[in-house]
Amino acid sequence: MSSSHEQKPSINSVLDLLAQQFIVISGGKTKEGYSIITFPDTANFVDLTDDGYEKLVSYITSVPSLQEADLGFVIIIDRRNDKWSSVRCVLLRLAEFFPGLIHIVYVLRPNGFLQKAISEVSNKFFKEEFKFKVLVCTVVEELHDYVDATELTIELGGTLPYFHQHWIQQRMALENYSNETNSVSSMLNEFTERLANDSVDLPNTKEQSADLLCRHAVEYNKLKKCFAEAVKKGETLLCDFKQDTDTYHGTIPSTVTNVTALEREENTLYRLLVQMEETEKVFDDFWEQFSGRLKQCHSLRAFEESFNIVQCSLNEHLQIISEMTDVGDSVERVKTLLDELAAFQKSCEEKIKLSEDLLYSGGQLLTSKRFIVLESIQPKCDEVQRLTQTLNDRLEKRLQTLNKSCELQARIQKASEWCAKGVMLLGSEPADKCISAEQSLTELEEFMSSAHHLKVESPREFYSLFEDTITPETKPIVTQVLQRLDDVTTMCDKRLASLKRLINKPRPILSVNPEPAIPIHLANNITKISNGVDECDLAIQNDENIVTKTKHVLTELLYTERQYTAELGSILRGYKDQMEFSDMKNLIPSGLKGKNEVLFGNLESIHSFHNQFFLPALESSSSIESVAVCFTENREKLLQLYTYYCVNLTRSEELREAVGEDNLFFKACQEKIGHRLPLGAYLLLPMQRITKYQLLLKELLHNEKNQNCVTKLQKALDCMLLVLNNVNDNMHQIGITGFHGDWNDLGGLLLQGSFSVWVENKKDLLKELRLKPMRRQIFLYQQGLLLCKKVSKDNKPMYHYKKYLRMCNIGLTETVKGDLCKFEVWLEGRQEVYTIQASNLQQKQQWVSEIKRVLLEQLAELKGEKIKQYISTFGKHVNLRQTNSIDGQNETGSNRNRRPLSHHETTDDDSSDYSLTDDESLDGTIKHKADSYISLADYNALRPTDATLKRGDKVDLLKAGSSSWWYVKVHGSKTEGWVPAAHLEISGRKSSHSSQSVCSHGSASTE
Repeated sequence: MSSSHEQKPSINSVLDLLAQQFIVISGGKTKEGYSIITFPDTANFVDLTDDGYEKLVSYITSVPSLQEADLGFVIIIDRRNDKWSSVRCVLLRLAEFFPGLIHIVYVLRPNGFLQKAISEVSNKFFKEEFKFKVLVCTVVEELHDYVDATELTIELGGTLPYFHQHWIQQRMALENYSNETNSVSSMLNEFTERLANDSVDLPNTKEQSADLLCRHAVEYNKLKKCFAEAVKKGETLLCDFKQDTDTYHGTIPSTVTNVTALEREENTLYRLLVQMEETEKVFDDFWEQFSGRLKQCHSLRAFEESFNIVQCSLNEHLQIISEMTDVGDSVERVKTLLDELAAFQKSCEEKIKLSEDLLYSGGQLLTSKRFIVLESIQPKCDEVQRLTQTLNDRLEKRLQTLNKSCELQARIQKASEWCAKGVMLLGSEPADKCISAEQSLTELEEFMSSAHHLKVESPREFYSLFEDTITPETKPIVTQVLQRLDDVTTMCDKRLASLKRLINKPRPILSVNPEPAIPIHLANNITKISNGVDECDLAIQNDENIVTKTKHVLTELLYTERQYTAELGSILRGYKDQMEFSDMKNLIPSGLKGKNEVLFGNLESIHSFHNQFFLPALESSSSIESVAVCFTENREKLLQLYTYYCVNLTRSEELREAVGEDNLFFKACQEKIGHRLPLGAYLLLPMQRITKYQLLLKELLHNEKNQNCVTKLQKALDCMLLVLNNVNDNMHQIGITGFHGDWNDLGGLLLQGSFSVWVENKKDLLKELRLKPMRRQIFLYQQGLLLCKKVSKDNKPMYHYKKYLRMCNIGLTETVKGDLCKFEVWLEGRQEVYTIQASNLQQKQQWVSEIKRVLLEQLAELKGEKIKQYISTFGKHVNLRQTNSIDGQNETGSNRNRRPLSHHETTDDDSSDYSLTDDESLDGTIKHKADSYISLADYNALRPTDATLKRGDKVDLLKAGSSSWWYVKVHGSKTEGWVPAAHLEISGRKSSHSSQSVCSHGSASTE
């Protein structure tokens, strides 16, 4: 036996030979457990060199385990399509070299005519020449008598699945992985031995310990990464083998790999993984001891350095705050001191944070597993804690002192203003022309009642409340203000008594002339609002009340806008940010993860818009006009933001119901930010806010007298009402079910509402029996009408799709005889007529106006796009009934022109006809044979060249002009003239009932 097999060959050395499939080990076994090696009939074995044969057979016999190889092998030589010479070649090579025990060789003899003739001689020769037993099988079925068919491949008439190329790939993967694990294990052992031989002393500085630890950690992490990758690769390889086996056994038996070899390699891989796991554990234990010592040394040195820095910083801040003694002599001064304290407090917070971090690191060191001596840490922690507590106490005391000082100065200022106002009120001279005694009494009583906000019951209580705040410098001022309050109160009481006596007398009472009114300002940043009213008018109480109310509304608008913006920010910070960045992620329900956009919608965009644009615009507004402009200029943005949010709110509610409003994450967030109500209540804020705007604008409009302001406020109010209506319409839209078209093709939603609908179809033989109207929810889009049936599901309105009518295919009749609330929408030639009854005249007019607007916009668009096409196609006649719809022309790419009808108003029935038709003739007029048509509706001539038609009139078509206008002659008269082609139908067809119409060719979509 040659020495070439003493060392197991690698698959790479025989890869080319394996690919040619000279020899195959499929994993099959005999009843005795002998592994089967097959010489397939598909390869040219004669071309295999002796050296190549030895390498290949050595590798094939090394595939089974040692125990299996020791049992021996059974050889199957398949030469059904070859010659006896090929059989002899294989047997000779087996006799010369085979690294194992051969129990028997089965030969599937050649099937050729000549080959059969020499089979007897060959059989005798084979049996006498070779040491191993040779059995020649005439057919495959004879082989099955000796070897079970389940252990044979499909090529040998068996059922054992085998795919040679896949087996090669698996063998390559296994050998590559084995080499990789050996390399990793060698590196781990080398690193462990090197660290064990090193003597590591404790470094004296943080930098030295960090450098030493870093250098060793880099190599450790590199080895761990290699080890983890090797283990992961092995686990993946095992998983792939198992998955391949299961998959191919169940679905594609012909492509499964060698099952026996795979099981053997799986066992080998399991043992290898266990060995690597044990090696890793020993390696990790050693590294834990080694790195733990260095890490603790580094932490101790870092703690000592940080302690020196923090101690020095805290002492400096304590010195600074001890020098802060000024309490201020005015509100402005106290606010400045508070701002300075806030800035200083922020600086202190940074230092306190450092001290807290230092205490935490010290505590961590004391409680951790000790590798070195740590006795010096506790005294340092105690010192830092004492300094931090002292600084916090002094900051808190300073803040309380300044807040009390601010309150004191605010009360002094309010009291001074109140006294000044009282003096002016008392100093007013009576004037019959301006004000009555009753009004003076009312004003004085209101003034006296406003004193409660001063919160000054008695000087004793006042001094007791601000005992710690009143300084020797402020005490005289406090005393003076208290005395002045007492004096003004006494004088007001006397004036009240005097006015009451005057009112009780029977003679006329002279009124008190008030001081000029104080200019009105928007709260905080909004400056004086001038409405073109002079100072004399402001002296009149009605105007004064109006201005006061206006100021209150503006103040409320600004205050609530700030509050609203702040609330949105708190929701985003308290909930949304916590879902993305906080340590509370483990509390998030699984159904909520990754669904921020569903839960909050575009709330972040709304907050950004209000915080960065809308609120600053309101704050910088200097007049009512500019406030109104804020709404008109931002209409589209508000519409876009709030429509999307409100439509998404339903999805948000469903998500919150699914995960539960009381889940741990929501509760933790609510408690953390201090919200009294659950998240669902705060997510309703945008809906409530967009509704509030129009109420505030209505109040401003109600109180405003200046015409310019009224105009702008009305425009702003209209904008907000439009936003509300659109939001409401889109909320209904989300309930539509059963519509399988493309929503983007519908365009924007314009209107929606509930109507009674009658449908008349010329082809419907039962139309006379259908007298009862259907209730339909109709949605008007830019490109069509959607008719739906309203149903209820889980107490929520739903709309089941019934019909879609494209705008380019419909005609409109504004008025239906007998009912002012009805109008009609119909298709070409009134083949289908939808009579729609609104709930009131206002709703009907709104819908008719909007449908007309859409039709006219499409008409104008078609005129602009298609005008040039008429010139190029002059000389070609197009019949009315042969034209395509707008969509049909777009699809076919035809050059025929289409020009929608103009807007014509009739006088007989007070209704209008609008259409978008495809019945465009060529530029100029074209003579046409005298076809007979019937008028579908009345038409009143708009020009001298037009002809007046009545419904049912028969006409002859003389010629077709441009823009769907035909020149006709009326039967029974000499009347000739131009009429819209849309009003005509070929004579002989049944016409529908009388109405004015707008037509467009093409059919509606089916249900």
